[in-house]
Formats: sequence, C-alpha cells, structure tokens
Amino acid sequence: MSDFFGKFKKGLDKSISIASQKSGELMEAGKLQTQIISLRNDKKNAINELGKITYDMLKSESFELEVLEGKFQEILQIEKELEEKEEAKNKEETKEANKEESKSETYVSDEAHVICPNCGAENPLSAMFCGKCGTKLKE
Repeated sequence: MSDFFGKFKKGLDKSISIASQKSGELMEAGKLQTQIISLRNDKKNAINELGKITYDMLKSESFELEVLEGKFQEILQIEKELEEKEEAKNKEETKEANKEESKSETYVSDEAHVICPNCGAENPLSAMFCGKCGTKLKE
C-alpha cells in the first residue's frame, strides 16, 4: 500500500512540476507578445509624428534636418528593439516545439515501466496505451 502512495506522490510531484514549468513558459510567451504589440504601436506613432513634423516644417517653410534626424533615429531604435523581441519570441517557440518533439519519445524508467510522453504516468512495459490518458505508448 505504501508503494502505491509513493508512486502516487511521485506522479503528483511530476505533474505539479510540469504544470508550473508550462505556466512559466506561457507567461514568458505572453509577455513577449505584449511587448511586440507595444513596440509596433510605438513605431506606428513615431512614423506618424515624423510625418506631422515634416508636414509642419514644409508648411511653415522652415526645414530643420536635426529634428527629422532625431525622430528617424528614434524609429530605428524602436525597430531594433522590435527585432530583438521577435527573435526572442521565435526562440521560445522553437524551444517549445523541440520540447514537444522530444516529449513524444517514450522512454523506460529505472523501475522498468514505460513513462507516458503525454501525462507522465508510469505504465507496465507491456502496455500499448497509457492507463491514465490513453496515449499510444509504442509504435
């Protein structure tokens, strides 16, 4: 009976660990997406400001290249930050895809059980499907 509770606790600990890791990954992905959206809006606003400044200068016939150059540099900086955030997001997505790919590979535990790649449950070596979630264990 204590063996059952030991296995149950082990499975529960593993499930909690996986859930915690997944929530952290989702939070990071959401944070990056929010930053990307914000930077895109900042870029759009800065370009609109540059257009308004240019229009006002041409209308008043006073052209100040330094002001335009400053706004242009601001836009370039936003584009650089945007590119960095999109790169980080792509890395996260690639990392997640690689985890999903490796997760689908079934492996044998030290206690001669097959571990389900979907839910982490231990199953007998002879099992074709996971007893907990029904995922196919052997090809």
